[in-house]
Amino acid sequence: MGSIRSLSPDVRDKIAAGEVVIRPVSVVKELIENALDAGACRIDISISEGGKVKCLVNDDGTGIAHDDATRAIERFTTSKIQTLDDIEHIATYGFRGEALASIAQVSRMEVETSDGTKGTRIVLEGGEIKETVESFRSKGTRVIVADLFYNLPARLKFLKSSQREKQLIIECVREYALICNTVQFTVTADGREVLNIPVARNFEERVRMIVPRPVNDMMVDSTVHIGDMRIKGLFTRPDFQGRHTIRYLFINKRPVKYPRLYRTIMQVYQDPKSSPAFVLHIEVPADTVDVNIHPTKREVKLRDERYVTDVLSQGLKQHVIIRAPGSPVMIQDHEPGPASLPVSVTGAQFVQDGVFNLPEQQSSDVSFHEVHEFWQVHNMFIFAQTRSGLIIVDQHAAHERIIFEAVMHGRSESQHLLFPITLDLNPEEYRTYRKTKVILRDLGVDFKEFSSRTVVIDSVPTDSRINRDDLAGLFKDIDGLGNMIKEKAEIAKVVACHTAIKAGQRLSEIEMQSLIDKLFACEHPYTCPHGRPAVIRFSMDELAARFGRT
Repeated sequence: MGSIRSLSPDVRDKIAAGEVVIRPVSVVKELIENALDAGACRIDISISEGGKVKCLVNDDGTGIAHDDATRAIERFTTSKIQTLDDIEHIATYGFRGEALASIAQVSRMEVETSDGTKGTRIVLEGGEIKETVESFRSKGTRVIVADLFYNLPARLKFLKSSQREKQLIIECVREYALICNTVQFTVTADGREVLNIPVARNFEERVRMIVPRPVNDMMVDSTVHIGDMRIKGLFTRPDFQGRHTIRYLFINKRPVKYPRLYRTIMQVYQDPKSSPAFVLHIEVPADTVDVNIHPTKREVKLRDERYVTDVLSQGLKQHVIIRAPGSPVMIQDHEPGPASLPVSVTGAQFVQDGVFNLPEQQSSDVSFHEVHEFWQVHNMFIFAQTRSGLIIVDQHAAHERIIFEAVMHGRSESQHLLFPITLDLNPEEYRTYRKTKVILRDLGVDFKEFSSRTVVIDSVPTDSRINRDDLAGLFKDIDGLGNMIKEKAEIAKVVACHTAIKAGQRLSEIEMQSLIDKLFACEHPYTCPHGRPAVIRFSMDELAARFGRT
């Protein structure tokens, strides 16, 4: 007889439960999410011995109908999704139908619930229903979870001390309270109330309730609203040095861990020794975020990750870094973006980051009329002497800006390629081409279509520098725009990036002068369309200071 055999249903259920319920805080998290999905206005939590002996979560939500109560305890039963397509548009905390069933498998559990008509009380042990009776409870749900992991002693052995488990639960409740300001939360531990967070009028007021005052007093607001995306956060100023654990990240009101977004914040702060404190909430359309990566739903993936990180970075630089006391003065190059998009709920203009010590009224200081000599360094950067110092131009970023403004303002005509470029597109790229070909033609990129997803590019914006390799990935990057794929300006940024001079291309002195002439004829010459610096200026005073001459 072979050595491979099917696991028994009991073992399978215990393994599945172990993915959802890791420790007492997992129980509290899942029950809080159920309560929030039920529209609760008040959630009361009571724990004993850090939740190892008892976890009780009581809410005033919609409750469960009597006929559905026992079904709700079964695995893969939920009211939140019905079809596979629904997974692409998750707007609730829960949707997998595993929470109650998983908790029941590893504890002694009692559920009492009512939808306001007829109440139900269910007693379970190790996942088996022991008793089901009618209840006279008013609307809402109460779940008592006792003796967690009583039937999994190995898992019980690895729990931390009761004090540590209690702290994890308190932190979990604070996290949900931060983002759900219309809900009151209370926590009672071993008979003593340890947390009571009342309803707050808004996000900022709730943050003040939870974040310690020394940290909160050093926080600066950064809000950016573009299209269907809204990024709102409170961040400590760069000069804050206090010790803390305030690092909260939410996507569509869901607490998440997202290392790429955390790294973006650290990079903006220039990798400080002391991590900044922040409470950040990102709202995007539900179909642009994948929450079905892990049963705990803590790990998610943004479809438009690069775009979100770019906008987050620019918002931080403008609202937090530039405005903070003691920060270096930077050019404030006003970038209206696609069709003058509104960028914050206050209507404030979104300002892209710029470069050191060049006030806007002094921009004529780097007029091309006074630049006579140019040096190209590593075929990437152009150095030029000005009346009062030195400028360094990123040739790719500068050319991106030139092409972007030309195509957006209708100043660029299409130029026919001497040797048209043939592209064989895969199905995804071809679908993207079909979606955007009208906008691309309007931007000066023209195609001829052949059969079997083959297209020939015979016209590009004037002044473009491209070959077949430059166009590789064009449609992949356009598809990466996600819900912004219909925005002309966003597509123009991608086109400008692919058709601009690349790092590594050698330029003659005439080409360098032409590039700088055209750059400073632009409305916003100091950044590329994505907001990265195109020009850095050093005054003579700054150079002298670097060499100790001041």
